[in-house]
Amino acid sequence: MKHSLHTVAFAVFAAAWTLAAAPARSAEPQPPMETMETLPRDAKLALFNAQQHVEKGEIDKAVDDLAKYVRDHDKKKDDSYLMRYQLAGMLVQADRRDEALAQYERTVALEPRYAPGWIGVGETAYGLGNYKRAAEALQTGYERMDEKRPDVLYYAAVARVQSGDAAGALPLLEELTGGKIGKPKFEWYRGLVSACLQADDNEHGQRAIASMLDRFSAQADAWYLTFQYYASVSDYRQAAVALTMTGYLRPLTHQEEIQLGDLYSAIEAPAAAADCYATALSDTAGPREVERMASAYLASYQPDAALDVLERGIKREPTFRLWSLLGDLHVMENRFGQAYQAFEESSHLDPAQPRPHLMMGYCALELNRVDDALAQLAIAAADDEYAERAQVLIRRAQQLARTTP
Repeated sequence: MKHSLHTVAFAVFAAAWTLAAAPARSAEPQPPMETMETLPRDAKLALFNAQQHVEKGEIDKAVDDLAKYVRDHDKKKDDSYLMRYQLAGMLVQADRRDEALAQYERTVALEPRYAPGWIGVGETAYGLGNYKRAAEALQTGYERMDEKRPDVLYYAAVARVQSGDAAGALPLLEELTGGKIGKPKFEWYRGLVSACLQADDNEHGQRAIASMLDRFSAQADAWYLTFQYYASVSDYRQAAVALTMTGYLRPLTHQEEIQLGDLYSAIEAPAAAADCYATALSDTAGPREVERMASAYLASYQPDAALDVLERGIKREPTFRLWSLLGDLHVMENRFGQAYQAFEESSHLDPAQPRPHLMMGYCALELNRVDDALAQLAIAAADDEYAERAQVLIRRAQQLARTTP
């Protein structure tokens, strides 16, 4: 969370010294809520003394004084929810959160109308990892407020997501982003989109994206979040559009350019993919990056560009895959002698791979080198994946051998 929920609780704690809590609306008359002004003299003195200890850095003494006061008055049957609340705040400062939570829980049990008490329960439970209780308490605290604070509702939604109840967080986040309780923040949309993904709710997700872009279409972060959403639901076309729009609003990083190239490859737009890879990759690109670019050039029928990329990549760091791609390029261009040499190099780098032998057999046939063809195809035929294709070529080689003088 951007701000600690403890900050929320202590802000309310400070305000409680001067402000009275307003009673909740009800159809039946209810007794007025206790305020700092209506506390008995001994309670005010206990709070004053505790504050003196706090100012001296004696937080444990402050806790002891307030705890003694609370125990004594609990025995007298005149328990005070405000004193419980102040004790809970001191316990938080002393980093005794389990005890603090118990006091906050007692606070709201004594006075369920007291919104700061519910917020104290929520933020302390959150800090202890009890997200379910945190969500319930924060939402109740929000509902008890006369002046609704959107940040409390947002934290309640975050706690629901953390508890595994992303679907339960959606109504809260949609209320926030609806604009009825203040101008929506982009952070709230980020939470809403994340909750939609976790809840596997594409209908709400699409609606959230549309609403977000309606408000924040000029912000690169909004388009990047849109890209992340559509990529997560495997809508690569919309993801590519969103990442392209991100690039119009801010420069894409090296990795984002590669991601955009991958998206264009996935939607069968190899020319666009090649442009993205070319933008992203430098002369220090590794073999995998060179493969991406060369494959995109090959798929978009740009053989000269592919040849340049592959030759530079092989010169820098030859790999089995780069030599294989170079062989495929030469086959596409009917350069069978160069293709044979490229596949031979790839085979040297990984002798266990059967495909180079199949391709060398094919190239040797095109060059009328029957003996070489049969030798290479026999190796490929021993592999289950390539056996059928190798046998077809072997029969062709045998026929060619019978007709060649």
